[in-house]
Amino acid sequence: MTRGRRYGPPRPAADGSARPRSSPHEYALRLLTARSYTVRDLRRKLVQREYPPDEIAATIERLERSGLLDDASYAERFTRGKLVNESASRRRVAQLLVRKGIAADLVAEAIARVVDAEEVDAAASIEKVARKKAQTLTGLDPRVARQRLFAFLARRGYDLEDIKRTVALLA
Repeated sequence: MTRGRRYGPPRPAADGSARPRSSPHEYALRLLTARSYTVRDLRRKLVQREYPPDEIAATIERLERSGLLDDASYAERFTRGKLVNESASRRRVAQLLVRKGIAADLVAEAIARVVDAEEVDAAASIEKVARKKAQTLTGLDPRVARQRLFAFLARRGYDLEDIKRTVALLA
């Protein structure tokens, strides 16, 4: 733990007096200055601090109205990072976003927008990931290396036909 940072509900001051508790909106703003959150993740953080449910709902609604909390823009930023920078598969990105509480329709829209805007090439993406993994498999029996590469790409959510083509290309 970092010195000086507080975790959990506020503690009484050293002199025994109670510190005023920050509002859920103030706490949410503090969280959002550090990084982006989904609605679900921010709600979970506010619930952990034991704020009343009606205040949590009002805070989330207020942040959504102001544009500070937006699942659609979160999904697009997340997708751009995963597809462009990490060469993740579209299926894997979709799984991660749904796990974070993003609605399926927002996920599909975000992936489509990023693929169009960034001109993401699925074939180049899987080939890049496969070449990197193949370097770690040198020295193995070629059959075993192909099996491991195939399984690795399947676990990453790439399409079966793309995996077959890429493994054949690198074999």
